[in-house]
Amino acid sequence: MKKILLILLCALGFISPGVLWSQVFTVASDTVYFTIPGTPGITDKTAAVFDNITIPGSSAVNIKWHVIDSNFPVDWLKNEAFGICDASLCRNNTNDSLLWYKPTSTGTYFTCNYAGGATNAFDLSLNLANATSTGCFYVTVMLAEAVPGGYSKPITFIICKSPLNVTNVTNAGDNIILYPNPARDEVNVVYDANADVKNIVVYNTIGKVMNVYKVTGNSANLNIESVPPGIYFVRLFNSNGNVVVTRKFTRQ
Repeated sequence: MKKILLILLCALGFISPGVLWSQVFTVASDTVYFTIPGTPGITDKTAAVFDNITIPGSSAVNIKWHVIDSNFPVDWLKNEAFGICDASLCRNNTNDSLLWYKPTSTGTYFTCNYAGGATNAFDLSLNLANATSTGCFYVTVMLAEAVPGGYSKPITFIICKSPLNVTNVTNAGDNIILYPNPARDEVNVVYDANADVKNIVVYNTIGKVMNVYKVTGNSANLNIESVPPGIYFVRLFNSNGNVVVTRKFTRQ
């Protein structure tokens, strides 16, 4: 029996270093939110929005990335209107959604080397000079250490574009973002702080309440691990108990 226990302990000691990967990079923000126009330095046509990647250790780290989810309208994507810049290069989207995959034998990610002990920008850029769609939309990018099983982290850019010469959003429901969709363990909801949202309720398709969340500010992270797979509705309620907006999502 002692021999078996010793073997198991040795095996665990052998496996642990290769399984428990440390956090080798950090990002300044999990979610970057901005409006066009409205955010300082951003016009009605173009945007350059920055997040930062920091390598806390002294050694350089190869970070791979690609887009994993987005609800950008078609005219925000075509003609290379949308791009992402890592520390080395800027890569624009094309009509074949280049940023969603890498059509080479090297894999499905773009890879960039980040110097140890340094902070570098990881940026999203938009040129909407020829785009007419307005509203709030998002794109999520997965960053990962470029080694098997390495540390990974998604970041989301949320962009709200108002019609020209309109500075106030008259319908709070127009500025609601729900992602990812489909979802697994959690759903993120971002909404206008002026909408006075106090409660978020998840319903199934027959109207049964599945979860109730009390919220503040302009965003909420909804844990849906206890919710069975299926189609659900999210309703945002204000302090008067009125429904601000309803959104639908799928739990995988």
